[in-house]
Amino acid sequence: MVFKVDLSKGMGNAIYWRGAHDWGPLFVLESILKKGATFIDIGANQGEYTLWGLRKVGLEGMVVAYEPSNAIFQQLEENIRLNPQYTQAVKTRKLGLSNKPGKLKLYTKSGSNEGVNSIFPSEEHDVFLNEINLSTLDKEVETLGWKRIDCLKIDVEGAELNVLLGAEKTIHKLRPIIITEISKSSCEAAGYDPKKILQFLENHHYKLNIIGLRGKIRPINKDTIPDFFNLIAFPI
Repeated sequence: MVFKVDLSKGMGNAIYWRGAHDWGPLFVLESILKKGATFIDIGANQGEYTLWGLRKVGLEGMVVAYEPSNAIFQQLEENIRLNPQYTQAVKTRKLGLSNKPGKLKLYTKSGSNEGVNSIFPSEEHDVFLNEINLSTLDKEVETLGWKRIDCLKIDVEGAELNVLLGAEKTIHKLRPIIITEISKSSCEAAGYDPKKILQFLENHHYKLNIIGLRGKIRPINKDTIPDFFNLIAFPI
């Protein structure tokens, strides 16, 4: 796989020197994605997980990458074009997913970290990027006619709960494995307690685990959840 990065940026620098900006979820994808699977990457950024997923599902499978930022979406598409052998197995959608359709403003932080765009303005997220279109995963599944989703990855800087709420029918019907980042500060900026994500998933009959170093997973202790972690939820 070929992947273009900007070494002046935090994520690009990490991918170049370490091979990934966060290895834990990638090790998990390595073990759960199989040839022919369908993988949905919500908050795809430059395509790190998108391309990893493509390598695993192959031409028999499908990867769909959602990224609403104008500039980062261009980087995502460029990285896909650099791997032309996989273009028939990937779709890109310049769209944000939420609990209802609409339009919102997208913000970022000043500095070199290109992976922290958010629809929730704050003292940190104070740099306006662009207005984005929103849909729901349920609407996307209905419109595009998907019959199978094996894994959802969600990394949307505090909008994770809204994405899940807008995917409720899909989760109930297709029962994908769900990988999501959970950040206490991002959830609080969005106006909710991160435990609401855990409650939502448990109410939909999922078993919850924290992703640790090198992709090792362990059951979550809901009474002492970290301020920042990656979660993997398996349908029961």
